[in-house]
Amino acid sequence: MPPFGDTVLSWRLRRGLTQAELARRARVPRPNLSAIERGRRDVSLRTIRALALALDVRPGLLVDGIAPGEAAPLSRAAMERIADATVRRTRLADPNEQALVEQLNHLVGSRLRASRAGWKGVRLSRRSDRAWLSLSRYPPAVIDSLVARILERGRPQ
Repeated sequence: MPPFGDTVLSWRLRRGLTQAELARRARVPRPNLSAIERGRRDVSLRTIRALALALDVRPGLLVDGIAPGEAAPLSRAAMERIADATVRRTRLADPNEQALVEQLNHLVGSRLRASRAGWKGVRLSRRSDRAWLSLSRYPPAVIDSLVARILERGRPQ
């Protein structure tokens, strides 16, 4: 996970803001913002919220070190919806969540086949390869948690 200051810097640059502009929007002195971005200043919850508001991101993205372009973490409710949809083979309204369900269907099916064969002689399909690649946008802990939830609920049909 990148340091907090690196994440703030990445989001500031992504938004096309100068330090002075971000400092003004967040009502943080510019020298303090500079120190935050360099990792030389601790931040309060109030400052985190002000920076997040000024950057138009959720505070959790900054705290978790999620830079622009990375997959946002999934809420517990989203993970439950995704796991349920994967097991029940239902469609979700959110296209990003639905894409994740489809990739997980391929991944979990490959894992089940592999576990039955002891991973020996199991050839993953191109779809499984693409699923792994697509899922690599998410932290491994998120994917492991989703797969565990799916396997707890039962095999996909």
